[in-house]
Amino acid sequence: MVSDDDAIDYADVARELASMLHGYPNGDPYELLGWIAAEVRSGPGTRAGRAMTAALWASRWYVKWQVTDPALVDDLIEAAGRAGTVLEAAGCTAPGEHEHPQVDDDPEAMGDVVARIGDPEKWFATDPDRDPDDEDVEAYACPGFLAELAAEAEEALRDARAERFEARDTAHLDEHFLTGEGRTDLDAVMTDIELQKYSSIDPTAESAALWAARRLLGDARPGERVSLALAVSYLAQRCAGGAAAPGVVALYREGLQTFDLSALDRPCPHPEAHPRIKLRDLPRLARAMAPDSAPVDDREGCPRRIAAHVREIIDYTGGYLGVEDAPAEVSA
Repeated sequence: MVSDDDAIDYADVARELASMLHGYPNGDPYELLGWIAAEVRSGPGTRAGRAMTAALWASRWYVKWQVTDPALVDDLIEAAGRAGTVLEAAGCTAPGEHEHPQVDDDPEAMGDVVARIGDPEKWFATDPDRDPDDEDVEAYACPGFLAELAAEAEEALRDARAERFEARDTAHLDEHFLTGEGRTDLDAVMTDIELQKYSSIDPTAESAALWAARRLLGDARPGERVSLALAVSYLAQRCAGGAAAPGVVALYREGLQTFDLSALDRPCPHPEAHPRIKLRDLPRLARAMAPDSAPVDDREGCPRRIAAHVREIIDYTGGYLGVEDAPAEVSA
């Protein structure tokens, strides 16, 4: 997108932007979005900065649903805020002489707008049917118009940041999930967890899993930790199918990372092999591993088996969040 002499190829930018917005990116979307943010921040009032402000606006819904890195979202929010401040101060270049254009979220159309703003001469030259006298390019490049897009992008991204990266509070569930002695009522937790049956995320089940993850991070008693980890993994294993919010999945993963995985370094305490833990087995096994439950079969409750499952879900959620490669599959 940038030549050896640091000139931006806006036609290339338009293609990259459109492919990303369609959901079939030609390159790395995170690199493209980071570059857009940097270009906007470095000079929002320049021709390049104004073109990239339009690109940032066009990317706002993609960022909401596809970006799992809060730091990148923060960079884009900062860039949109700076662009809004600078462009609003510059104001409309020709008040009363041109109307601000109407733009929509069509990927090709927005790519075309970016190319039109960034390098209008080349944009005209790429299509002989375009007549400079018939196209008010400067209306698209107008700081007053782009200030409106920057403000809209900043608001949408701030809302997305809160919705996608801030896991809901669950302190009110202590009354529901803790006994009078301060122990976890694991049956109550699993009753809510089992409301998650389909791909669409059940909010009650998700809240129970968030509570369990926070319990792992805080006051979980040693005898509760296996059941709590299995409860969290039940929702975490469904994160991709239900498009769970990254902030929720990050909290699941953080809770699971407190689980003792040292059993993976020891041989199983039984001679027989044991199967992987499947999704449908988790509620029953979580209840069976509760402190007040009857002892389970050595293979079913094998510490190495459970540790391997937790390790698998930690890796899986890391892949979902883009912090490490996802495993090929997890047990269904």
